Amino acid sequence: MDGRSYTIGEFARLLGVSPRTIDFYTRQGLLNPEQPARGHGYRHYTQGDRARVALIKQLKARKFSLQEIRRVLYSPSGQKATSTVEIMEQVTLDLERLQNLIQKTRSSTSTADQPAMRIVATEALQKATGICSLLVAFLQDIPLL
Repeated sequence: MDGRSYTIGEFARLLGVSPRTIDFYTRQGLLNPEQPARGHGYRHYTQGDRARVALIKQLKARKFSLQEIRRVLYSPSGQKATSTVEIMEQVTLDLERLQNLIQKTRSSTSTADQPAMRIVATEALQKATGICSLLVAFLQDIPLL
């Protein structure tokens, strides 16, 4: 990736979104642009930010909430995921936790809880399907060695 940075207007045009969208993602902590000189107010977005916006857009298209997107982008320890590999590792850990939770829930669910569990399970399946399609797209973009 090149070391070029973009102002919010340039960055928004490059991505085909409005500057308000970029500003919203920044305020929500999903993007952390550089601010080289304090006081002038200009934020500079990088190619890394471009990759993050692409991932955010894919997750939003698959009905992930901002909180869920934030969880994908950041590890549980609060560290920013800096690479695709780290993001995929985080997704793997989240899936393992979900699998453990499902196993525990199966053994302790009463018949009164079953309708609510069905709703939650359906939503989880929709999210998992979204993750699977993201992973397939990701794998298709990786060149074979």
